[in-house]
Amino acid sequence: MAAASRIEWMDVLRGTSIVLVVFNHAILFTNAATGSPPAAWALNELFAPIRMPLMVLLSGLLVAPSLARGTKRYVVGKVRRVLYPYLVWSALALVLLALWGLRDGLVGGADPVGDPVAWEWWTPLQVLFSPVEHLWFLYDLFLFYLIALGVRWISPMWIAVVALAAAALIPDFEVRRFFFLLVFFMLGVWFSQRPGLLDRVLARVWVFWLSAAVALGIVVAVALGGGIRYQAISVPVVAAGIVLATVAAKRIGGAPALRPLRFVGRDSLVFYLVHWWPTSAGVALGSLSGNGWVAILAGFVAGLAASTAVAWSIRLWPPINWLFTAPEPRVVPVESRARDSL
Repeated sequence: MAAASRIEWMDVLRGTSIVLVVFNHAILFTNAATGSPPAAWALNELFAPIRMPLMVLLSGLLVAPSLARGTKRYVVGKVRRVLYPYLVWSALALVLLALWGLRDGLVGGADPVGDPVAWEWWTPLQVLFSPVEHLWFLYDLFLFYLIALGVRWISPMWIAVVALAAAALIPDFEVRRFFFLLVFFMLGVWFSQRPGLLDRVLARVWVFWLSAAVALGIVVAVALGGGIRYQAISVPVVAAGIVLATVAAKRIGGAPALRPLRFVGRDSLVFYLVHWWPTSAGVALGSLSGNGWVAILAGFVAGLAASTAVAWSIRLWPPINWLFTAPEPRVVPVESRARDSL
């Protein structure tokens, strides 16, 4: 498969994941403001098990080529394109917390396991061990990249097995989520070490139909009112859903109609970082109508529109990119492609 085509299908999947993330946050913000409609919750639960595992698997698929360029270049790249934006946007979140007491967006309650945090002198230090707002994903992703340095001495499959066991045994939600996502990141790393294997696996008809049958487990879980997100037992079901999504993206990823998704996928870091506060603001405005669907739609549109505006602004004035990628000495960014996608 041509490189351009491979990039297109990955961008489509990243873009789809990001759109689902914005939709998820719009629903969570709405639930805190007015209460989300049950149908919206059910729709969100249908995609919830897949969206973040898919994102980390895509990141893992690029690890082996990145490591092949050398350890120093690999680490510096991840510091510039993952750790740096995490620290920059954490600082922004802490400023909003310190000045206006904002936590969990503008309406609060987006994090089902977190508690509001009052400002204390030591609060800035929490970004080292407890990410604020929606920034936990970059925090975890950076640690995944560091752990991936060990795959030169141990198979990523062994790391995935240990992570799966930890996800099954640890009750704490955030820790369990970390190890659950590490499983899929390492699966991506394993495939990245074997060029062409993923294409060969996905080309087998029986893999597609078996995945379709197993993925029905998500529908059944939603119908029964059970949550399987970040549950170790759900790994086969989530993997099956990812297989179906990947097969579809590989076949139609270059379609003109999917250009907006490819755009979001190429600038996935911008969309992930920027959407949080505009989404909450849109929900706050939409909730004035008293209609949950209006609030969700307002937040969803606001989050995507604001992120799109920032992505295009970078093309007009490239130094804005310094909010997302650490500047290199004596180098002025000329386009947003200097960033890695998530």
